[in-house]
Amino acid sequence: MIPDLRPPPPDSSRALRRPIPEVMRLAVALGLRRSGFTLVGVVLLALTAVVAPAARPSTRSVTLFSIQGHGFGHGVGLSQWGAEYRAVAGESTSRILAFYYPRTTIGAVRPRQVRVFLARRRLVRIGSRSRFELVDATGAVRRLPAGHWAIGPAGRIVGRSVRFPLVVRPGTAPVQLGSTGYAGTLTLTLAGGQLQVVNTLGLEQYVAGVVSSECPGSWRPAALRAQAVASRSYAVANLHPDASFDLYPDDRSQNYHGLHEHLPGATAAALATRGEVLRYAGQVVGAFFTAANGGLTSVPDGLWGGDGAPYYAVRNDPFDARSPDTNWGPLVVTLDDVRRAFPQIPADVTSVDLERNAGQRVVAVTFHGADGSAVPVGGYDFQQRLHLRSTYFDLAPQA
Repeated sequence: MIPDLRPPPPDSSRALRRPIPEVMRLAVALGLRRSGFTLVGVVLLALTAVVAPAARPSTRSVTLFSIQGHGFGHGVGLSQWGAEYRAVAGESTSRILAFYYPRTTIGAVRPRQVRVFLARRRLVRIGSRSRFELVDATGAVRRLPAGHWAIGPAGRIVGRSVRFPLVVRPGTAPVQLGSTGYAGTLTLTLAGGQLQVVNTLGLEQYVAGVVSSECPGSWRPAALRAQAVASRSYAVANLHPDASFDLYPDDRSQNYHGLHEHLPGATAAALATRGEVLRYAGQVVGAFFTAANGGLTSVPDGLWGGDGAPYYAVRNDPFDARSPDTNWGPLVVTLDDVRRAFPQIPADVTSVDLERNAGQRVVAVTFHGADGSAVPVGGYDFQQRLHLRSTYFDLAPQA
């Protein structure tokens, strides 16, 4: 079964996928001039939370919200764009990691395997470009020729019955799920009338796949190596031996697309840092990372319902401030758009307050109603449901 409790995502950044939908369906550009990005309120950074009232349109009802912000993702841990610009400036992998994960050390782990959830559906197509093997629950081995074969919960394939769990082992070419190849093996298990497919492979093969999916292959080696260490650390810290798999292949964990994206630079980065992980107080760090922090690193406090760790800190990041994701907006959202995402907020809103953590990320948005009510929603939920690029934003209500 899918584990009920998963750690918050590392952000599994979108450095390769910068374009995103505008806010909701009806969001339109304000036509306002984009302002220059200035870090404001540095004296507040030592505080764990700051409540900042948004501009209030007297007592008139709010009909629109203008939103503009900075960065892409949660801003915690390594900034992929920041790491690249630091590498361009000549910083080493260890120096990059020391900036984004202060008070950590680089240690080593032994080779191991990881299990990545790939799919859960009624019918899957498995295969390979060469002969491959099926090993079912009885230990019976069936060899199939190159090609693709469909299998469902009934366990019939090529006119024969198999018993689940079923392991798909490669021959001279990788096994495939659909048209995508995967290093290692695939395991098919019954799950609620469907088939769950999990890819089991070596840690270093997985890290190479993650770096291939997370970063452009043209980036500097030091940046790719920093990503490799962060991704390996996150993976090792999030192994779940008692569950049916360890990691998701997307933003719920880290982006991993098998051999569909397999870049030489990423493989070289994994090999150059083989076994290296970040440690704090002897424990492997579940290292978060983000596409861009908007020029200011953050902490997870308040974003996912818990306090951060001592290896995250709030500090200016002038290298990230050069990235194409430093500033975004302004965008316009109607009150109706917001109420569709959060039906519980007042129908007649007169003002809005933003609560921020030490990293200036919005951890709560409170809507004040004409009836005197005050309804808070989480900043992370607000960002996710309205498809904003980050929680590092300002919001101006308009009548």
